[in-house]
Amino acid sequence: MWSRSKAWRLPVTYVAAAASAAVCSAILIAVLFTSVSKIESAMPRFGFFAIREFHIAIRDVTHLRDMVSLAQLAGGSPESLEQLAAANDLVYIRFERIDGGDTISEIPAYAGIVPQVNDAVKRIDAILAAGLPFDENSLKELGIELDQIVARMNDEYYKYGEEVNVDLYAAEKNLNRFNYQIAFALTVLSALAIGTAVLLIGRRETISKLEFLAWRDATTELKNRAWMSANRDGLLERARLAGKPLRLFLIDLDHFKSVNDTFGHHIGDLLLKAVAETLQSVERPGEVAAVRLGGDEFAVMAIGHSDDLGHRLREQLNRFADLDGHQVRIGASIGMASFPDHGSDISTLLRNADSALYAAKAEGRSGFVTFSPAILSQIDAQLGEEAAIKQALNADEYFLVWQPQFELATGRMIGAEALVRWRDRVSGTVRLPDSFIPTAERSDLILEIDKIVLSKACAQAVQWMSISRIKSLRSAVGMNESG
Repeated sequence: MWSRSKAWRLPVTYVAAAASAAVCSAILIAVLFTSVSKIESAMPRFGFFAIREFHIAIRDVTHLRDMVSLAQLAGGSPESLEQLAAANDLVYIRFERIDGGDTISEIPAYAGIVPQVNDAVKRIDAILAAGLPFDENSLKELGIELDQIVARMNDEYYKYGEEVNVDLYAAEKNLNRFNYQIAFALTVLSALAIGTAVLLIGRRETISKLEFLAWRDATTELKNRAWMSANRDGLLERARLAGKPLRLFLIDLDHFKSVNDTFGHHIGDLLLKAVAETLQSVERPGEVAAVRLGGDEFAVMAIGHSDDLGHRLREQLNRFADLDGHQVRIGASIGMASFPDHGSDISTLLRNADSALYAAKAEGRSGFVTFSPAILSQIDAQLGEEAAIKQALNADEYFLVWQPQFELATGRMIGAEALVRWRDRVSGTVRLPDSFIPTAERSDLILEIDKIVLSKACAQAVQWMSISRIKSLRSAVGMNESG
């Protein structure tokens, strides 16, 4: 007969096994619930990201189509061709990223669209590279093809949105039902713990993949801007509690656009990956984090490191890299601000580091500058000068003077060189190039000045050609090397 006293005499091994099974089941149930909850929260976010990516892709292709139409209507004006080139670059970046990831596979019909768009991008690059006069028939054909592509993308976009909603709803129901079934089974039979562990591993891999897509940059695999937004305050608090400085380095590549324009976007992507490898070499978990903010901008957040890290990064980044057989100089400017010396919150550190980066570029690029209050006044002066130069461009205050060129043997004037001057209406003086060209060279304003100088010089040369006695006079124009 069973008695209470006999019940307490069960072998210790049985009791330990039962207790272990109960604990194991409880732990597995708790972990499984947590894992499934994470998947449930991540799945809708992933579906939203996919739909958003497709929507942006449609927008960029539609914009490219409009720029093709504008180039036709404008007769290939320089402004329309510049806008067409910018739109073409956006479409290349968008479809290169989608084609390189898993997202595109979610819409089978898009798999055929990607090659068509890539082909259109290459053809537009060829038209732009050929220069004026451009091939109007080719642009017309491209416009028709892009119309068809946009229509097809819109059809597939709406179909996919409906499919995502249905799939996510079904997946959520299945996960909830599966959650309770597994919990019941584990409670009754602890032997299923091994099988549950296998399922758990698979779910962890899924979570890791989703987290990678959410927190990593697709091209460089560095942490992205979203990761920095979510973790920057935590790094600052960790530095505060440890009583250590937090240094924020903002890094901007020099002449990255020129690399893309000269060698192509493929080499530009390889350049970004080479920079990422350099930044990854200094990363330390919980101590140093490297982030790609977007485009050619990067950031490094370091707890407890000195300014030497910035100098080391500058030396490692300012070098030549072998990119698919091309020797390309990387080149980077770095601005640094630190906690607590230059700010007590991340927003202030970002603003001051950006000011230091601006100062580094103003010094001639490939430099490293630590923030100081004096930088702000320098930047204000620089921005004020840039604003004055821009206002002078709008007010047509630039004019040309001509320096004659003589033939030594005969003393006959054979040509003239155009020299730019600025009639500054604010100060009432005529400013020489040395007083404003250096400032213009540190921004894109030098390109606008070069355009005006070239336009005025050509107009004067045409006028001289109408005068028979100076018809053979040669005209020269000095251009900035970056233009």
